[in-house]
Amino acid sequence: MIRVVTLDEFEPRQLENFTKALYQAFGVGSEHTATLPAPAGLNEPYDAVKLIEAMPRVPAYEDDKVLFLTSKKLADRDLPTGKAPTSGFALQGRDKAVVSLFPKKNLEEGFKFAARHALHQVGHLWDLHHCLDPRCAMYPPWTPSFPNGEPIFCAFCREKSEQKIRMTKS
Repeated sequence: MIRVVTLDEFEPRQLENFTKALYQAFGVGSEHTATLPAPAGLNEPYDAVKLIEAMPRVPAYEDDKVLFLTSKKLADRDLPTGKAPTSGFALQGRDKAVVSLFPKKNLEEGFKFAARHALHQVGHLWDLHHCLDPRCAMYPPWTPSFPNGEPIFCAFCREKSEQKIRMTKS
């Protein structure tokens, strides 16, 4: 199950479409679980790692994945090649990730942007790595073409995600 926890208010119909996109991509249940306030003491732009670590525990089963969704800006990340804008972050191979809609104003306007980033980050939760196919949601998100792509996986990444999910269920 993918549990979506919002840190801001979102239109229920838009959240339903968002969780459906996750279900279609991964073939596992996806639902909006809760709306929680951002942890006290964190300022914008949010440090994604600190945000994930400071969030309260969300009721979930052991193999559930938790995706925090916010409209607030995430701080740029330091990479070996320099600073990279951040629209999402995942604890690779673990259970929590965060995705930001920023700079989009709402989930309707930023649906494709947020859904593609969500697929990418949840993919990392299931231990998927970056893909060389620019059409795939696992393509590196700091590339200029990433935000314009569709929220889909290439055949290879789809098969890998299905394998990881099957292994989790067994």
